[in-house]
Parts: sequence; structure tokens; C-alpha cells
Amino acid sequence: MPRANWHEPETAERWASLKQDIIEAASSLGIDQVGFTTADPFLSLKERLQTSIDRGYASGFEEPDLDKRTTPRLLMSEARSIIAIAVAYPSKLPESPLKSEPGQYRGMFARTAWGMDYHHVLRDRLQKLEAFIRERVPEPELQFRSMVDTGELCDRAVAERAGIGFSGKNCLIISPQYGSWIYLGEMITNIPFPPDHAITEDCGDCTRCLDACPTGALVGPGQMNAKRCISFLTQLKEPIAGDLMAKMGNRLYGCDTCQVVCPKNKGFNWTHHPEMQPDPAAVKPLLVPMLELSNREFRDQFGMSAAAWRGKKPIQRNAMVALGNFRDRSAVPALTEALNAEQRTELRITAAWALGRISGAAAIEALAKAMPREQDEEVRQAMRDAIEEAKAAPEPLYVQEMESPIGTLTLCATLDGLCAIEFGSVLERSDAIQAWAAKAIGKVTMQRHPERLKDVKLQLEEYFRGDRKQFDLKIDMRGGTEFQREVWTALCDIPYGETCSYKHIAEAVGRPKAVRAVGGANNRNPLPVVIPCHRVIGAGGALVGYGGGLGIKEKLLSLET
Repeated sequence: MPRANWHEPETAERWASLKQDIIEAASSLGIDQVGFTTADPFLSLKERLQTSIDRGYASGFEEPDLDKRTTPRLLMSEARSIIAIAVAYPSKLPESPLKSEPGQYRGMFARTAWGMDYHHVLRDRLQKLEAFIRERVPEPELQFRSMVDTGELCDRAVAERAGIGFSGKNCLIISPQYGSWIYLGEMITNIPFPPDHAITEDCGDCTRCLDACPTGALVGPGQMNAKRCISFLTQLKEPIAGDLMAKMGNRLYGCDTCQVVCPKNKGFNWTHHPEMQPDPAAVKPLLVPMLELSNREFRDQFGMSAAAWRGKKPIQRNAMVALGNFRDRSAVPALTEALNAEQRTELRITAAWALGRISGAAAIEALAKAMPREQDEEVRQAMRDAIEEAKAAPEPLYVQEMESPIGTLTLCATLDGLCAIEFGSVLERSDAIQAWAAKAIGKVTMQRHPERLKDVKLQLEEYFRGDRKQFDLKIDMRGGTEFQREVWTALCDIPYGETCSYKHIAEAVGRPKAVRAVGGANNRNPLPVVIPCHRVIGAGGALVGYGGGLGIKEKLLSLET
């Protein structure tokens, strides 16, 4: 059919009919939503893009030629229409036992990196759409040009004008049917399809996305400083500013915060595309092993994900950031290895930052030892800054209450393990805890943390039920003199259900005449129950003193008989 006849009345009806066929067939092609718009220039968009560039907000990943981004006919001279498509993706993980916990912290990939790389998925859908049209219009004059994400056109501008959804304050297209959990693609064609109309729904007075953005990248409704967006930061190959790394949390690629808080997404979770469904172990990987991946291992584990396009190193850099934000002291050896062995400057800078954020003697020692060998002044400065931060940082002191047969207990832990147990609630014992911590640890910040103390609570509950006779906990024995710490260690050797005298402990530590000093050390035991000072009695069998009171001591001994 000659092109001159395409705009005759009967031909216009033909294109309207084909449009309806496409809409009805969309789901069978794996397309959730389809819309149509003209190939006219996006005039207002060009002005907005230029303003973003002038303000320094553009990421640099975009097509630099604004005319190509806003004038479809520069990409296809005979362009008449653009078909916009949307494919919905999942927003929730299936039930999984994988959780971050001390020594086993996990990172997180954003939803756009779950399942198969969405670029492949959408290209497949666009190819199917083109084949569908060619089957019904077998004419050599037909022209198509499809693009996904990395093409010249702005996917969101096309989708908005084609009626897929409205542009939200978070700069994302929000579909009334699917929310913002949609991938977008478009196809330019020389077929003059009748266009759809943009929808008028909007965000109203809601500003949840702006309020929740971790870095303040959403500088206003529909306005983003892409260079502060965590999705952009996680893809950078250059070093990231420390204040921004501190806000990245455990994100390995991308950020979903503005979508998670959006009320338009409430209840939406799309699971009907099998290739997009996430493997929990792949999208929530353990962080320390990420630092040790070879290129081949990275490709095998993450090669089909959209996150793989920047390669292994940015993801490993982000894993270091996450370990620093978790303040994971078990990661100090792996970060020290990266600090000494990584060839890339930005990774050594990040390893130094993470060690400084973790703080503690081991981290400071690692930084100090690495500095004389470091030749790059930028890295050396990062090491100096990290040492200064580590020395100045208050130690986090995690607290959590639990009820027990001997009353309320307050459990206290540092990053290195359980350090104290107090008889009473946090409120009741707060001053005593602070006073003990000031002497034993130094400057601390108290914070409730049920997850970090979950295993301690569990083992204590097992003990009080009579199901546990020995504790298997990571202990951070702080405070006390060297002699007192020797006594506390010796107390742990008293078997469950047995007792011994102060004299016996004095002999065990090689100080047989220091019976009174043993009593003093016993009284200052920071970890009653776990370090069983209740099993020490007087030489004549009397219960004698106990920090929690003789009634509690008697209950504990009775429980063990």
C-alpha cells in the first residue's frame, strides 16, 4: 500500500482497528499496559532537561543531545506515532528466612535488579509487538525503532503523553492500575495510530516521597538532583562522599524508598512474569563474601541482573559501604585485605571509610599499618580521616529488656558481643549502665536493638526453662582489672548444677591468698547468669553475698538442681 494512501479515511479506520487489536493482545504479548502518542516534539521537556543540566542535577548517563531526546523525527524521519509499553514487576520478596544479623549482614538489590535484566525482558516484548504488527500489516514500508531505558527518548515523557500514567512527585510514572512498579519502553513507528490522552490523576498534597528520600535528592515535586540519588550513587565508579555513603544503608544497587512509601503503590505486588521473580539469596546476598568474588563468580551469580551492567567493582564498593553502615566488626579482616590489596583507588578509599565507621582497636590498627605502604595521597587522606573518626566515635551500646523468673533483665551489647546484664528495666538501670559504660568502655550511645540481642534473649530463655546448661554467646568482657577478668574467666569453668568456694576460685587463678579479692571480683561481674558467679558460695556452704540479692541467687541455684 503506497504511503500516500495511509491517511485516507478508510486507512485511518484501519490504524484505529489495529490499535484496538494491539490493546486486546497486549497481555498475550507479555505487556501489561500499552498507550499511543504522536511523534511530535516534546517541547516543554527540552526546557526542563536544560534547566536540570544548568543546575548540575543531570546524572551524565543520559543522551547528551537534547534535540534527539525530545524530537522523535530526528531518530526516524518518517515517524508518525510512538507506542509506549509498561511491564509490571514484583515489589515484595517471597517468604524467606534470610535476614541480616551480626556477623551475617546482607546487602539489598533494588526491585529493578530482581530477576532477569529488564532490558532483555522489554526488548523481547517490543520484538513480539513488532512481529504482531507485521503479521497484520505485511508491508515493506513499515518502520519501527524500539528503545528501553538507554535509548535517546525519555521513557517517562513518552509514557506520560501516551496515557500510561501520570508523573509523580518522585519523578516516576505512576499507573493507576499498576502503581510505579513498572518498566517502560517505547517503539517509534511510521504508522499514524490515533493518539491517547494523558491522564489527569496526580499526587495531590502527598509529599511522602520527598520527605523519605534518604539524601534529599528530590529537591521539589517532580524535580530530582540525580547526583544525590542513591540509585545513581550505587552505579558510580568514582569515590562517593562520606556523608552520602552514610545514607546508603545496605543498598548494593538502586533505591526503592520513594516507591515503598508511595500510597499509590499500596498493596501492589506483581508476580505474573516468571522471569522477573527474585531469588532471595541473590537479591539479599551476604556482604563479606561479595568482597571476595572473582569476575567469573560475579558473572555466574549476577550476570543476568540489571545490576551487572557496571561490573563487579561498584557492587563490591557498595558492599564495603554497607559493612561500614552496619558497623560490622567481623568484617574488619576482609576490609583490611581490600585496603591493602585492591588496585582501584575508590575501593581503597571506601575500605578506609568503612573501617573508620566501624571503629574499634582492630580497625584503627589496620588503618595505621596500611598507611605507610599507601602511595596515593587521596587514599592516605581517607585513612587519616577514618582514624580520626574511629577515635572520636562513641561506641554504640545496644540494650534490650527481657522478662525472666528472676525479674526483668536488661541485656547490653557492644558491636563485639554481650557485655553486661543488669537486674531491672532499662529505665531503672539507665544511670547505672551509663556509669559502668563510662569506666569500662568510654563514650557510648545507648540504643534499643532487639535483633542484635535476639540470640542472647533466646539462650537465656532456654536456660530459665531448664533446656540449656551452657551458653554459646559472643562475649565482650569489658572493664575490671586484669585480675578481675581472670576471676570472671575462671567462673565460667564451674559446671552447671555445681558450686565452689571463693578459695577454690582464688586457687584456680593462682592467687590462693586472694580470697577477699575474689569476692570483690565476683561482686563486680558484669554478666551475671551467663558468667555464673551465683555458683560461688562461702566456705561453710552459706550463700553469702550476690549482686542481685540472695533471693535471686537461691532461685538460680534451685533452677540448676
